[in-house]
Amino acid sequence: MSYEILLADDDDSVRLVLSKALTRAGHTVKSTDNADTLVKWAASGQGDIVVTDVLMGGIEVFERLPELSQARPNMPLIVISANNTVNTALKAGEHKVFEYVPKPFDLEDVTQAVSRAGLSVNPRKNRVSAELGKLPMIGRSPAMQPVYRAVSRFASGDLPVLINGAVGTGKDLVARLLHVGGHRRDRPFLRTTDFSNTSLTLQKVNGGDIYIDEISQLTADQQIGLLSLMTEAENIPPNARPRVLSATRKDLRELSAQGIFRDDLLFRINVAEIRIPPLALRDRDTYELAENFLARESANKTRRFEPQALNILHRHNWTGNVRELENLVRRLSVLYSDDVITADMVLQEFSKDMKIGVEAQNKQDLTEQLQEACRRIIDQDATDVNMLSDTEPTLYQTALAWVEKPLIIEALRVTGGNRAKAAEKLGIHRNTLRTRLTSLEIE
Repeated sequence: MSYEILLADDDDSVRLVLSKALTRAGHTVKSTDNADTLVKWAASGQGDIVVTDVLMGGIEVFERLPELSQARPNMPLIVISANNTVNTALKAGEHKVFEYVPKPFDLEDVTQAVSRAGLSVNPRKNRVSAELGKLPMIGRSPAMQPVYRAVSRFASGDLPVLINGAVGTGKDLVARLLHVGGHRRDRPFLRTTDFSNTSLTLQKVNGGDIYIDEISQLTADQQIGLLSLMTEAENIPPNARPRVLSATRKDLRELSAQGIFRDDLLFRINVAEIRIPPLALRDRDTYELAENFLARESANKTRRFEPQALNILHRHNWTGNVRELENLVRRLSVLYSDDVITADMVLQEFSKDMKIGVEAQNKQDLTEQLQEACRRIIDQDATDVNMLSDTEPTLYQTALAWVEKPLIIEALRVTGGNRAKAAEKLGIHRNTLRTRLTSLEIE
């Protein structure tokens, strides 16, 4: 079906691109660069669907949405924004917003949202408490936008939500956001794995949210108890029925296939799912996270990281994700009283962690792994070896490259890309390192 779209964005190029895309999709478009005109058009009865930017002329469109909603209560609103934070997504949920689309967006995201909006006359309505300001989820990376959108959609709903993510990604925080962002915010947030007494648990949660951290670790009896609780809860009126929020870092489908996790329980808890990306996939969120953690831990609010220190943090392999970064920043804020946290301070802490890791490494296992790698290269097809030309590397050279290349890459990583310091750490001349970087094609 075709609809009349009221489009508002103060960026001429965005209006042009969206107008063309929506026109190609069969809709008619009327565009403006300010919220006042948008509200005026809607109030006069024009348009079927609104597509609007959040910030125009320094004014948030959210300030005008109550007026627009009062004039056209059933008009679907689609909000697009470059300020891609969880608070923006939740503000979209607070007002009568059908869809929140973060910038940069694919044109197909907008056109599909318009198609869905055309079929709806009852957009979502979330009420978000001021408590959300105490629970920021920091980061504007594209990888986090699906999380923000999911929180916005599910916060005020009644569906059980499964939160999936590696250690330290922020599963607990997402669960809290779902709770305070919905209509259960004034009811209990019950964190428990004790389901031995269904009646008592239902009495404690009192229609609020039940949160289960690492649900994969529930015993067989606990799984039966949770299943019984969810079954019993279905007899409670919807407005007083508790919701189950659960989190896991493991693949529950695989555990179910192995008979470790009940498939009937999996189907009940995994109605809505939120997947939190690891910090490594969150682009430059590390910068914003580190600065926020430092400000939070420091009485002196002028404390900051020097740019090179932030670059080193950004390049680090955060296996413990956001939690590991937060713990490091907390440690730095205590150990160093300087107003500026330098690159050398960060590298010093990384060096300590690396020494601890080396001391804890099982040397016997490492030796066996190296021996196995050597066996594989020696045992490779004899025909392949005989066919090697004089210009191709020998097995000896290949084996050395296996060790040398990752060793150099790791030295560069822990020194923040400083070649002189990397050469010093490796115990070689910087000219030698420069030669090996070229030979091994390391950028």
